[in-house]
Amino acid sequence: LIPVYDDEGWNVELAPPYGDAVYSETSFYTVRVTAPTRMTLTTSGTCTAPTLNPDGSSTWTCVAGPMRDFNAVLGPDYQVESRLVEGITVNSVFYSGHPQGGERALDWAAEALHLFSTRFGPYPFAELDVVETPTRAGGIEYPGLVVINDAYYETLSERMEWVVVHEVAHQWWYSLVGNDQVDEPWLDEALTQYSTLVYFEDRYGTEVAADLLEYVFQRPYEGLVEAGRDAPVGLPVAAYSEEDYGTVVYRKGPLYFHALRQEVGDEDFWRILRTYFVRNRYGIATPKDWLAAVELVTGDEHRTLYEQWIMGKK
Repeated sequence: LIPVYDDEGWNVELAPPYGDAVYSETSFYTVRVTAPTRMTLTTSGTCTAPTLNPDGSSTWTCVAGPMRDFNAVLGPDYQVESRLVEGITVNSVFYSGHPQGGERALDWAAEALHLFSTRFGPYPFAELDVVETPTRAGGIEYPGLVVINDAYYETLSERMEWVVVHEVAHQWWYSLVGNDQVDEPWLDEALTQYSTLVYFEDRYGTEVAADLLEYVFQRPYEGLVEAGRDAPVGLPVAAYSEEDYGTVVYRKGPLYFHALRQEVGDEDFWRILRTYFVRNRYGIATPKDWLAAVELVTGDEHRTLYEQWIMGKK
């Protein structure tokens, strides 16, 4: 990937190991992958049927874009289940021994894709892939493709639904609307977390959402405050310890969006998200772009909330 050139110059610094590493512009990709024929290939974008090579391997040609980066997953023991959602093929790619987890991932991803396309704006790609992998993270987002930790498929953990939906929400916040994930991680992670809560509210009702708001966001943040480690949400990843990064950005951060929603009302809040999406799709958004969307819809940046939650000013 070519580093982003912005007001800081070329962004070539290495990201901390506990945050997201990718800060990139959108581009178009043509990728050829040669691998053993027995492998199943899943990538960002769309691939041709494999061609057989004289040595017995196969070659796939894949095209993708406009996408922020490109990922490919190869494995010998995959099954695929698919569902069509408003003309988009959602693929669940999972180990052959984990069909129940694969079916659940497909259901959650399909429901999330439908909801977020309605709430935020249209998903523009032909496919969305949810892939079981041995990633060390719970899940990782890539354009058109998300990977989920195989432990969830094996244990069928209750947390798996949240992880799948969170990674699907990143298709809007990080993939389509980009941001500096190293210096301004809240713009995608906190909004993605709140978008995940919106899914649970829409699918399971307001009581379930209220419980999740309390236990997933409010109580961990209150614990941070009680420990004397509260910090502004709007800092670079490196400004936090590894222990506090997740609590501040992923737990406290969504509370800003919830407070804004309560202040402006649901109708304007959804309009803000759609406006932010449309104005910044395929580009790189900044906090100024977010506040501009808030002001465009409501006539006010609601700066007090922003200063309190994001900048840490009392």
